[in-house]
Amino acid sequence: MRRLLFAVFTVAISLAARAQGNVDTYVAVNDEQDANTFAVIICNENYKHEVPVPFALNDGAIFKRYLTKTLGVPEKNIKYVPDASLNDMNYNMKWLENVINVKDGQARAIVYYSGHGMPDDESKKAYLLPVDGYSLEPATSGISTEDFYKRLSAMKSRQTLVFLDACFSGSKREGGMMQQARGVAVREKKGPVQGNMVVFAATDAGQTAYPLKEKEHGLFTYCILEALQKSKGCITLGELSDIVTKKVDEVSTIENEKKQTPTITAATSLKDWRNWKMAEKEAKRFETMAKPQNQTAVPAASQPAQQLTTPSTQMPKPKRSFLKH
Repeated sequence: MRRLLFAVFTVAISLAARAQGNVDTYVAVNDEQDANTFAVIICNENYKHEVPVPFALNDGAIFKRYLTKTLGVPEKNIKYVPDASLNDMNYNMKWLENVINVKDGQARAIVYYSGHGMPDDESKKAYLLPVDGYSLEPATSGISTEDFYKRLSAMKSRQTLVFLDACFSGSKREGGMMQQARGVAVREKKGPVQGNMVVFAATDAGQTAYPLKEKEHGLFTYCILEALQKSKGCITLGELSDIVTKKVDEVSTIENEKKQTPTITAATSLKDWRNWKMAEKEAKRFETMAKPQNQTAVPAASQPAQQLTTPSTQMPKPKRSFLKH
């Protein structure tokens, strides 16, 4: 009987430890609501004319989970847009502009994008590629980062945070070149960052944004999620920048034998952006949640997206399994 009880206890401990290490299912829950943050999450995985982006849908679904649960952003304040067309992307960006401007400097904007990025051969400008876009024609079927940043910087926001898990070299997330892309990587020209805006991008110029296959995420996104998990949301942009930059480069060098160096760019007028906090107060408890099943695209009109959580349970603090502060 003692052996049986010991075996059951050992299995329970093992399962608990495994749950604590999973950023998808073991999530800090903040009871404080942040009604003045609005977000657009675009995750493009299933391209019509290009190779897919592995785990992009999981990236977006779990990033949304952390916004609602760990940062306390209300569901109604988030537009979650999986496998977005060009019209979907423009429509939801316009929604964000409208709500931020009507708040007249009182609201924070968060934009997350996971998917393909492409440079234009002639202009070398960088483009975000919708699922109906063509890598050979990014200028006519995509959104340039120059225009993207210009629209965001024109908003009357208190703060604007942008997270881009994409590369703009013509590379696939899993390595190699996109089917329709050129045979060599192009060093793109990124748009200027102005206003109250800080941009976290997955790579430096000419690099590939790799996946972390065993975690089913983009490497860049995974490091952001784990930093939010371990800090229980109360982390400054400076701390987040230092952690993510170091870990992405370190893991990519070891796992992929290639550099991936995230870049963090702030408007030159911003002197205190490193002190901005993702959440003002840390979460006081954790929930175990069901892992999202196969994420599929839904029309923008069906917002908000499906609920991803299960009833909460009180659990111990997570172990530091991946990031080291």
